[in-house]
Order: sequence, then C-alpha cells, then structure tokens
Amino acid sequence: MELANEMPHQPHVAELKTEDLRVAASLLLNAYREDPFFQSILPASDYDQRLRAAIREELQILWQEGQQMIGLFVDDTLIGIAALLEATCPKGHNRYWNWRLKMALGAGWGPARQWMAREEALQDLTPDQPYTLLQFIAIAPHYQGKGYGHQLLQAIVALAERTQVNLAAYVYQPEHVALFSSQNFESIGEINSSGAAGQLFFKRCAEA
Repeated sequence: MELANEMPHQPHVAELKTEDLRVAASLLLNAYREDPFFQSILPASDYDQRLRAAIREELQILWQEGQQMIGLFVDDTLIGIAALLEATCPKGHNRYWNWRLKMALGAGWGPARQWMAREEALQDLTPDQPYTLLQFIAIAPHYQGKGYGHQLLQAIVALAERTQVNLAAYVYQPEHVALFSSQNFESIGEINSSGAAGQLFFKRCAEA
C-alpha cells in the first residue's frame, strides 16, 4: 500500500499556558546549561541545582507579574520559548524582596546580586527609551540548527513592532550575535558580568 507523503506541520507561536511552564523550565535548563553568564556566577559543585532554581524563580515572577511568555510549538509540542520582561517590571536594584529572597535561597545571594548588577548595567547602557528585555530565548536541543530560533525571534520582533516596544537582549555567544543581527538588532555596548563578557543588543521598534 502506498502511503501518502505527509508534510511536517508548520510551527506556530502562542502564549504559554499554566500547563506549559514545567516543560518550559526544563527546556530553558537544557538551553542555558552552557550559558557563560550562569557559568560565571554559579558554583560548579551544584551548578545544575542552582541553575534550575534560578530559572524556576524567574519564570515564577514573570508569570505572577503577567509578563509575556511566547512558545513555539510543533503540533502540541513546545519546542521553543521566549520570555519577556516589560519596561514597567522592576529590574536591577528595584527587584522585589520576595524575588531576592527566593533567588538567594535557591541560587545563592552572590548570584542574585550578580543578576541584579547585570540588569543595572543594562539600564546604564540602554538609550533613554522604554524597552522590553528578552530575558530568555531558547529552542529545545533536538530542534536546534533548523531555523526555529530565527522563526521565534521573528515572531517576537513582529509583536514588538505591532505594539511599538523597543527590545533589548543579552548576547554572549557568537552564533547568537548572528541571530540577533539578522533581525537588525544593534550592539550598543559590552557587559562584563563576573568575568563573562557579552554584548547588549537593542532594536528600536517604538516611534521616536
């Protein structure tokens, strides 16, 4: 019997639901395990445990504050996530005390301070315009290298352009520089967080 040729389903973007958060946290853990920033601030002895805690606490505060978390799905499978932190949400030394406490208990007070210091550096470098921070962006390992990262970032840029919101992102790895440059992000300065050298990329989507 001849089987019909089935085309793979096209990926689609959608806002995450409560039931997606556990998979999202696992996806981010895998994606950020070799992230230079986290490797520089978290001790190697219990690195995975602390990284898991840091990601969990940030996702929880983003969810509680009603921040946008966009998923890239193939059928019903979550293969990518982008988590956004709006201009009105506290950053740096303005972080809520409950976030500081939970982050200190899970990841350590030193890493929590480094996290806030990086956000302070971002605000020092950012032009005097409101912006949304692309806090996390990741594609599941099995789906990497297939263009899904570009599709997810394109969707975020399209959303920002519709809502007239500027975007900012930390970039540490060369392959990510190419990704953000492809969407006309510009490097506006360097960030050195606890020995991890990176760049701040910025895209102006709001009208001046």
